[in-house]
Amino acid sequence: MVCLFIAAKKEESLLPDVSGLCSLMAHTYTKHQLLRMERKVLFALNFDLSYCPPLHLLLLLASVARCSATMVWMARYLLELSLLEGQCVVFLPVQLAGAALCLARQVLQECPTPEGEAAWCLASSIHVGSEATLLRIMHILASAAANFNSKETCATFIKFSSPETLQVSRHPGLNNAASLLGVCS
Repeated sequence: MVCLFIAAKKEESLLPDVSGLCSLMAHTYTKHQLLRMERKVLFALNFDLSYCPPLHLLLLLASVARCSATMVWMARYLLELSLLEGQCVVFLPVQLAGAALCLARQVLQECPTPEGEAAWCLASSIHVGSEATLLRIMHILASAAANFNSKETCATFIKFSSPETLQVSRHPGLNNAASLLGVCS
């Protein structure tokens, strides 16, 4: 409950009342105990609450690389699939974002403009890990995308098959994971 309270303080505009949190816990803890535990958690974290999620990094990289809306939605789809893959927890957010964008670029095979290609070179120069690491993540994401009909990924597939998301989960390039793997250019 304390972690939820801290997260709400960081992300929400309307904060939950401490008394309300205590009542949600059936008054197992008092307001004083809850606030004291908040202090302990913040001290344990050294007050470092500055986590940048992969989606924010993806949007930053895509902006620098001047990616099309379709490419951004495809990368977002692949990135969301990474949330369902236990193997992805060991990778840094920037590595997940970079691999999702790189794989999206391979799937869509859009013809880059000279300006877009220069921007992509700039974006790819941002350190996102070794090529081997990126290829490993891309393989995980490609496999997840190829298993779109699994029970775990069904909701994500449906979410990204809507017109608002440009129906990227239905792209034919996602059907064969093996064809997606290669060197990120």
